[in-house]
Parts: sequence; C-alpha cells; structure tokens
Amino acid sequence: MNGLELAERGSQRHAGLRVLIVSGYADADRLEASAARPTLLRKPFDETELLAAVRAVLMGQT
Repeated sequence: MNGLELAERGSQRHAGLRVLIVSGYADADRLEASAARPTLLRKPFDETELLAAVRAVLMGQT
C-alpha cells in the first residue's frame, strides 16, 4: 500500500480527512483524480514550504 492508497482508505472511513502527500515523484494526475483530494508537497522543500503546506491543509485552504 502506498501513501495515496492509505489516504483514500482513510477518507472512506473519515469524511473530511485532510491529507498532505510528500513526494519527489508522485503522479499528479492520479492525485487529482483521487477521492482523498490530497495536497501534494513536492521534494525537495524547505522548512518554510513545509510549514505553509501543513498550515494550508489544517486551515482547509487546499
């Protein structure tokens, strides 16, 4: 099971689950089509980008 599959299963059990996928090679088309509606943070990233992504997910801005 990969992270996207885990996010999809979690979203099925917990509506409104917020997901942040961190990857250097994620398939953007598959992420957009996912029922989990994850936010993607592409590697490499710095501390500022990580904090901004986490904040956006927690605030429901993605």
